[in-house]
Amino acid sequence: MQNLKKITEKRWFIPIGLLSPLLILIIGYVLFPSIIYDQFIWKYFWGPISSDALSQHVSHNGIVAAQKFTLISEIIYGVLVVIALYGLMQILKKCDIKIDTKFFIAIIPYVLYGSVVRVLEDAEFFTEPLVYWFVTPLVYFQTLFWFLLILLIGIILSKKIKKSFITPLNVVFIGGLCLLTPFIYITSLWMLGNQWSYSNGVRFDIFILVNFILFTIIVSVYGVGKYFKRYPWLIIYTGIINLSMIFGHMLDGFASWISIYDPFNMGLPAYIEKHPASDMLMQIWPPLFPIVKFLLIVIVIYIFDIIYKKDFEEYPRLVPLLKIGIFILGFAPGLRDLLRVCMGV
Repeated sequence: MQNLKKITEKRWFIPIGLLSPLLILIIGYVLFPSIIYDQFIWKYFWGPISSDALSQHVSHNGIVAAQKFTLISEIIYGVLVVIALYGLMQILKKCDIKIDTKFFIAIIPYVLYGSVVRVLEDAEFFTEPLVYWFVTPLVYFQTLFWFLLILLIGIILSKKIKKSFITPLNVVFIGGLCLLTPFIYITSLWMLGNQWSYSNGVRFDIFILVNFILFTIIVSVYGVGKYFKRYPWLIIYTGIINLSMIFGHMLDGFASWISIYDPFNMGLPAYIEKHPASDMLMQIWPPLFPIVKFLLIVIVIYIFDIIYKKDFEEYPRLVPLLKIGIFILGFAPGLRDLLRVCMGV
């Protein structure tokens, strides 16, 4: 923790650390364009994005790209997520916005927006060139842009209109609902039978099954944390953000397992796993994916709230933001997978 404090105190270290890889990439592209673009940018990033947007394999100079992530792309996207979280934390600190339950509730519409529009892209609602902005990971950059824009509007309005109900987070929440509502309406039309492209059939039974499993898990975790008095520290698993982290990753775990392997023989079409780590776990034993996710989230919460609780007290925004980021990394793809199966796309 002392090392983290030293790094954050050296303001010059962060921009240099962020700009150096970008500078190296630009110089490499100028000197070796075919290697940098064809063998790196296209192969691991733009190629898979194009393939996903067009729903088919694409090629460039003989390099074929498919609709899936690679270990390299996942590592780099993970680094970008860390950078984005750090930048967001600094923005919120400058704006004197606490990262607490109110903040968590305020951003829920944006998390839902990212998943819903991603499924609408799967259902071929968007056309070129707009479709590229609704493919992973660009849809998440787009969502972050909307959040920051509406947050800025909220800050300006709260300063100009001196009313108790005009706060940045209230504006963020209402703005998120306005952004989300039209796409919820479009998705509802599909679910009610007004379908504009091919569907394997609407599956409300899958929606009920997955949510029953999640409800059982969350109630069990809450019950153990609340009433198992022998180990008082279990109470940490009853907080709304901690429970949401478990819920989000169980949604991802069970939606993936059920949609890919159809363990209950419900007649689901064949889906594939795009992420190499989760695919590896499910190939060992399909239920291992949600089991490992559950154990990892439980351990992460214990590390944050018990082992390093005092150390993290120096960074009051860091842990809540990390927890929300972890929630989003599970909930957003999990909701997308569930909606996709329910819509039959």
